[in-house]
Amino acid sequence: MIIMKRIIPALFFALTILPLQAQNRIFDMEPKSPSMIAKISFIAPKLIAEIAPSQNFTFVVGFWLKTSFWDYNEWAPSSQPYVSPSFTLEPRYYFNLEDRHHKGKTTRYYSGWYISLPFNIEFPDLLYSIGGTIGFQYTMGRRWYWNLSMGPGFTFSDSRFHFSGAGDFGLGIILNKM
Repeated sequence: MIIMKRIIPALFFALTILPLQAQNRIFDMEPKSPSMIAKISFIAPKLIAEIAPSQNFTFVVGFWLKTSFWDYNEWAPSSQPYVSPSFTLEPRYYFNLEDRHHKGKTTRYYSGWYISLPFNIEFPDLLYSIGGTIGFQYTMGRRWYWNLSMGPGFTFSDSRFHFSGAGDFGLGIILNKM
């Protein structure tokens, strides 16, 4: 538990200090990505806004619906479907955009590797989860994208912390026009 008390502040420190260095404009992405990117993911129905205060740092805000046809509780499985709305906030630091640009690879809409600290809230049971992930986002053509991230995480429910995984897989469309 002592290790976790040191890892979480270290991740938070890295994700808040590194963006300060991102203010240094060493290169310019071509074409320039907008300061806010709106997306819809079809894999897990999610509405996403990626807000970019600097060139290598973004905040991802998302609203999604977790659905299931089976509801498991402590006593017995139930076949009643349910929908659980969820909210996510995820600061991201893209650490290889300059290298991708120099190699002639696309950096449109933040195509590249990133590290992040996703925070999720799931309603109505109020499940909180936080984790540290590494991920890759890629823009296909002009409007399509896919995103994959994974890492360790913790979930707070029933007044206890549980070790869990953190991450996301998304395949969808970008609503902005370049």
